[in-house]
Amino acid sequence: MRNETAEVLIAKGASLEARMPNSNTVLHLAGSIVDILINAGAKINAVTKELVTPLHVASQRGNVDVAQQLLNYKANVNAKDKQPKTPLHLAAEKGDHAMVELLLSFNADPNAMDKEKKTPLHTAVMGGHLNTVKVLLAQKARFGIKDMNGCTPMHYATIKGNAEIVQILLTAGKNKNIDDKNIWRKTPLHLAAEHGHGDLINLLLSNGSAINALDNNKDTPLHCACRAGHFNSVNSLVSWSQGEKQLRL
Repeated sequence: MRNETAEVLIAKGASLEARMPNSNTVLHLAGSIVDILINAGAKINAVTKELVTPLHVASQRGNVDVAQQLLNYKANVNAKDKQPKTPLHLAAEKGDHAMVELLLSFNADPNAMDKEKKTPLHTAVMGGHLNTVKVLLAQKARFGIKDMNGCTPMHYATIKGNAEIVQILLTAGKNKNIDDKNIWRKTPLHLAAEHGHGDLINLLLSNGSAINALDNNKDTPLHCACRAGHFNSVNSLVSWSQGEKQLRL
């Protein structure tokens, strides 16, 4: 019935480019009538005032079938809105790994950056979306990219206390980025200590993280743990010994 109504309206001259107050066109709102609208001349990459395309909308809402149709009609998979985020950013934020897989299969850029220089991997990690992280890494998302604060996905995984994601990132990077520093020269170990994640402290140290790394204030992870009052973090750091690494007390 919906499709028949659309066909009648189009036949009677309904405007395909008419816009709502938020500047959405009918294609932004369309579901099962995408084929009809495109064949009638709707613009596949029409943008709102915020430069949002129909594919952005479908990706954010998790409408995989609609996104598939749009992509089949050559929708720009790497279109950027004003943020500037791609449809892949939006799908990764939601943890929609089915949508992420679809977009990547149409050559979405896994390393596109938004205005904060965050990639889809950053956003997936920040949301704690394990399966999405796995999908992105399998499609060559770069695990060592830094955002505007100098943070890698590993920094955010340690802030969130997500041991599974930290382990996946360590494995993907073969521990190469374990001591990357952000603009405050904090390593993931500093952040794990600051946020009281004792289990992550042990995980990072067991994979070779520098226990006495200094940040901008010349604070070690132990300083950070003490300042934040995290007993478990302090205990993990004080009790740790590995090879020639000795805790600076």
